[in-house]
Amino acid sequence: MKKWASWQVFFIGIGFLFIMMAPQTDSPYVFIIGGLVIVLLGVIILKKGARKERRKQGKW
Repeated sequence: MKKWASWQVFFIGIGFLFIMMAPQTDSPYVFIIGGLVIVLLGVIILKKGARKERRKQGKW
């Protein structure tokens, strides 16, 4: 089994962790926006990697 998406899923998980910890901080909006940015970057990189993997396998 290839693990081509492990770092992307890690970034998405870290972003969700930031979002979940936001209510416990003094400025939760900063942590929520930062978490959303991290999640968005992880999803974009995941989609680009999936597209590249499909092209490599000849399914696209």
